[in-house]
Amino acid sequence: MAEFYSKVYVTEVASTMRWKLARKGFSVLEIDGWQDRKYDTISCLNLLDRCEYPLSILEQLKQSLMPDGQIVIALVLPYKPYVESGGSCDHKPRQFLPLSGNSFEEQVNSMMGDVLEPMGFTVERWTRLPYLCEGDLSQSYYWLNDAVFVLRLAS
Repeated sequence: MAEFYSKVYVTEVASTMRWKLARKGFSVLEIDGWQDRKYDTISCLNLLDRCEYPLSILEQLKQSLMPDGQIVIALVLPYKPYVESGGSCDHKPRQFLPLSGNSFEEQVNSMMGDVLEPMGFTVERWTRLPYLCEGDLSQSYYWLNDAVFVLRLAS
């Protein structure tokens, strides 16, 4: 996305990635320091199922968006939240996305109708994409299904 914007801000928790992103010319912001400005486009890729407060993050995204801006969200479905770092030792988020259904399609519908639209977003487009992620001792990588939503603020 960087080629479409004159300035790109990023957040990252991993120190090595922060350093690499800064070397490539991105403005690296602290995790809690990005909400004090407004953005034309915000991407939130594969974070909502890995953070403690996904509903709060969605609200922060909404508050940080320019009125005519857009948000791109990627979320692995079916939803199985797992928080790798934070205050909870059981790796569960403190907020859960209220998704219903068991299949990818049912949860996409629930994400739109039960989460995004009630929070004041309009879904302009969505798609299903493969998401390869780091594996573990039993498998070198996992092939998951990402739902990618392009959102605008509801008028």
